[in-house]
Amino acid sequence: WRKASCFMGMNIAFPQSFRFGVGDSDLQVIGEDNTRKYEDSLPTMWNYFAKNSGKCFKNQTPGAGIDRYHYWKDDLALMQELGINDYRTSISISRTLKENGDINPKAINWYKNYFKHAKSLNIRVLATLYHWELPQYLSASGGWTNKKTLEIYLKHVNAVVNELGEYIEEYFIMNEPRCSSLVAHYLGAHAPGETNLKKALLVAHNILLAQGLAEKEIHSIDKNIKLSTAINAGKRYPATDKPEDIMAAKIVDGHKNLWFLDPIFLGKYPALMMEIYEKWLPKISQEDMKIIRIGNKLNSLGVNYYRGDIVKYDSSNELKFKTLLNEKGETTDLGWGIFVPPHYSEGLYDILSQIYSSYKNHGLKKIYITENGMALNSNQDEGKIIDDVRRIEFMSKHLYQIKKAIQEGIPIEAYFHWTLMDNYEWAEGYRPEGSFGLVNVNRQTMKRTPKKSFYWYKNVIRNSSFTL
Repeated sequence: WRKASCFMGMNIAFPQSFRFGVGDSDLQVIGEDNTRKYEDSLPTMWNYFAKNSGKCFKNQTPGAGIDRYHYWKDDLALMQELGINDYRTSISISRTLKENGDINPKAINWYKNYFKHAKSLNIRVLATLYHWELPQYLSASGGWTNKKTLEIYLKHVNAVVNELGEYIEEYFIMNEPRCSSLVAHYLGAHAPGETNLKKALLVAHNILLAQGLAEKEIHSIDKNIKLSTAINAGKRYPATDKPEDIMAAKIVDGHKNLWFLDPIFLGKYPALMMEIYEKWLPKISQEDMKIIRIGNKLNSLGVNYYRGDIVKYDSSNELKFKTLLNEKGETTDLGWGIFVPPHYSEGLYDILSQIYSSYKNHGLKKIYITENGMALNSNQDEGKIIDDVRRIEFMSKHLYQIKKAIQEGIPIEAYFHWTLMDNYEWAEGYRPEGSFGLVNVNRQTMKRTPKKSFYWYKNVIRNSSFTL
């Protein structure tokens, strides 16, 4: 926090055209209990993983989420009160399609009502086509390693565009392919919880391929449809100026960032990582790479940003790096580092500069910040508003970095705070410390109570500015 302290009291103003919004995902707010009961939707891999892996907080499944299924009008009213005109959410493949591949009309009808009402409130819907909601039956048959999953995904894409397209402003083809591949199949922290780098790299390739095929499918329906995709990115800094630490930081940049960006914009994987991954790589054809290279066909790139990393060389690690977590720095209530440890607060600005300079001549037109937020304990006494001043500080420091990037010519056009309401935080379940929302949700009564950050963000949106 120290770096920006000398700017306290400065007015930070955004262009009037800048779009402020919020984001969430289907499974986190709706869960699957109600969709399975009322729509005969399919069980998701996350439900199975949470119950059986032992890797999720108290084995908590998504359950009924925060019952967005029934409270959708109330929650859209909260968005209207907040003052947003842009809302990013996902449309679940486990709901839109039956196991035989046919469209599920009950699910489509629910989404129609939801999005139609949003539109009537002048809230634009930006829809993510995959936010980790894979049906368990596909996961059990190999998930993204199986080309059948790509076929079913394209059916889902087609169904969404044809059935719901009139309500959708822009599509995000994928959300965080790194999490769906490396975090899920190499680190084992997300569903399905495997630790196999060879499989993880095949999943990564097939998800990028599915993304390219989806672009072709959507633009064959209507070439003017706005498309984006959302990647989770962060700047990687060497722990020292030793050559081995500098190389380790380059490896992590390749592993976490470039592996998912270079193919989209440059049509190739980064050479350094091709060398490091050599014995684990799947077969990669030039035809695949042509399909994957969609950068110049995207309207924007979504960047999900939470923090950067300090990296040092580690000879014992198969990829030769070690990330130094929370080195005497501040943390969220989940123990995740805030900014780059211990206090460097310019990580978002740095990664935006890196991404734009790398790809501006290769099709990158503009950037949205599609996720940014922090986890803080949401326990509260009934009737008291949660005073989440640390969240307000977090938001203000990151919005300041966005403004700085805009001033330097980086075309950032939108900020979607993660998230409107406390919800299911994946492997962290519903633990109070994992609450990212501007609005508290009492899980017994489902009562929604805005926090102080809600009112702070409301003022930012109203004025297109704030005081740092």
